[in-house]
Amino acid sequence: MRALIKRDPVEGFEFDENCLIDEPVGDECQIKVTAISVCGSDINLWKWNDVARTIASLPFIPGHEAVGVVVKCGPEAMHKLGQRVAVENHFYCENCVMCDAGRGDICNKMKQYGHGKGTTQGGCSELSNVSSKYLYPLNSSISDEQACLIEPMGVAHNILERIDGVS
Repeated sequence: MRALIKRDPVEGFEFDENCLIDEPVGDECQIKVTAISVCGSDINLWKWNDVARTIASLPFIPGHEAVGVVVKCGPEAMHKLGQRVAVENHFYCENCVMCDAGRGDICNKMKQYGHGKGTTQGGCSELSNVSSKYLYPLNSSISDEQACLIEPMGVAHNILERIDGVS
């Protein structure tokens, strides 16, 4: 499998033609990545600046705003082969105080897809394994390129809802 990898604490990513990926297990689905968008944090990771050193652990495959098609499923997966999906990029534990309070967005044990400490491997790769509970089915009315922006647009929408007088 081909993938971008950040192995060393220097500017840039490496292109690896022979990156290995495990078979999906449990509730994981393996997706063939069809589109990915670039976030400001990806630029920080590329530069390996102070922000990157604060949020990331080496090595990792970057890319956290990904869309793909399910090509393999673990035995407990909830999705079907061929289904188009968008990837949620924050994986919460469901067992900490914050998750119990309904605030998985600030989970104490959060793992992040393609960036962050405790990261899972991201979407700058041909294939990616993701727990099926963090995959959201897409219908044909939204393109892969549009679907990459679901998470950042959701963040912007949430912020606007919190500003007094904006709905």
